[in-house]
Amino acid sequence: MSEDIRASRRDLVARVATLELLLADLVDVLWRVDPKAMEQLSKEAAHDLDIQHSRIPLPAGEHQRERLYGVLKERSRLLGRRRTTANV
Repeated sequence: MSEDIRASRRDLVARVATLELLLADLVDVLWRVDPKAMEQLSKEAAHDLDIQHSRIPLPAGEHQRERLYGVLKERSRLLGRRRTTANV
């Protein structure tokens, strides 16, 4: 049974890594196709992150808040990284 769990975790990690690579490629293509729209998305991502960080947390949902904060921070980071390379 533990061997099945390890195999399924490896499979999950491989799938997540594949999705991350596909997403990074998609973001790169979108920056090339429409830099203005991506600039707007980048600003929205930074704004969403600021809003989420400044909210008063609910007692039962702190772990969900931290999870969402991490997702928003990653979204902002991915979009922001491409912004600097698109201007070069």
